[in-house]
Amino acid sequence: MDTLFHLAIPLLYLSENFALTRACSLDAWTQRRVQQRLTQLVEAAVMDLWAGTAATLPPSIGIADLGCSSGPNTLFLVTVAIDAVRHRCAAAGSPCPEFRVYLNDLPDNDFNAVFRQLPAFLQRQPEPSDQPGNVFIFGAPGSFYGRLFPAASLYLVCSSYSLHWLSRVPRELTTGELVNRGNICAGRTSSPAVIYAYARQFSTDLTLFLSSRAVEVVAGGWVLVSIKGRSTRDMSSEGCAMNDHPNRVLNDMAAQGLVDAEKLESYNTPVYDPCAEEMREIVDAEGSFEIVNMESYETAVAGSSTLTPAGFARTMRAVHESMLARHFGPDGIDMADFVRTAEAHFDRLIREGTYRGALMHLLSLKRKCKC
Repeated sequence: MDTLFHLAIPLLYLSENFALTRACSLDAWTQRRVQQRLTQLVEAAVMDLWAGTAATLPPSIGIADLGCSSGPNTLFLVTVAIDAVRHRCAAAGSPCPEFRVYLNDLPDNDFNAVFRQLPAFLQRQPEPSDQPGNVFIFGAPGSFYGRLFPAASLYLVCSSYSLHWLSRVPRELTTGELVNRGNICAGRTSSPAVIYAYARQFSTDLTLFLSSRAVEVVAGGWVLVSIKGRSTRDMSSEGCAMNDHPNRVLNDMAAQGLVDAEKLESYNTPVYDPCAEEMREIVDAEGSFEIVNMESYETAVAGSSTLTPAGFARTMRAVHESMLARHFGPDGIDMADFVRTAEAHFDRLIREGTYRGALMHLLSLKRKCKC
């Protein structure tokens, strides 16, 4: 799942990180749980789309994965969607439609790696005798914070673990009007002004995401989203658990003289972890979609066999390395020091029993009738 930053900076700033996000930033246990629940939501959406009879299916169905990344899970969601439609048709004894599958990410995503997976993927697809080769896959480079597809061309849109990445760092932090001391995003100790700036940017971005999809998705179509978030509106009492970890690692490095402390004060990432209430308010205000389902759950906790100091540090490096290199310069931060500090940080949390994983929100949104 990839995202963007802003104009020239965003495309370079985040594309490499986000290509790794779906594959790396969730532990194996969480990935399985998210995939299992998303599978259920996709199947429910397909059943709803053609609740009466599969004979009413159109000849061609558009499916999009926004923030597809280029890792091993790139084709997971579209596979689930295609299988769900095929099972629906088989149960009804109806011919299967053609599938238009769109894989979206930023232009700097490694689409070549994605495309190299396609021959094996297509070879595994069953081909109805009357419709050989009825799956057509397209790359759709570009920001999902804007239009990507023709009007009313999509029946199902999925976006997994992407929307917590913003289109940009709030402008006030890039101009120096606000300084987010001790934090690299909206966190527990951020000032109210910084938290508001991040929340406003998230609201702007999510509204644009929804209004763009509202044009592209047919009436009654579905948008399914998984997003990293937090449990309460009050950030001072909780903060962003996963985002507090890189804060502490980098501050530990600054205390040891391993990074420039003054330069660290100007390092901010375009990440915001919303609470469920915020998302509900934004969806309701934009008005194009009905929230059919919203649920939240915590990811793996300390003691899980999938969580180790080395794995924790690798994940953190995968997400932050290119951003850190661009901000501090090629000689401004040693990633070996970063990894060692991250491992020590995670090991300390495990010994203290204070590690907290991420909170995930899952949303099922149905496009309202345009009439």
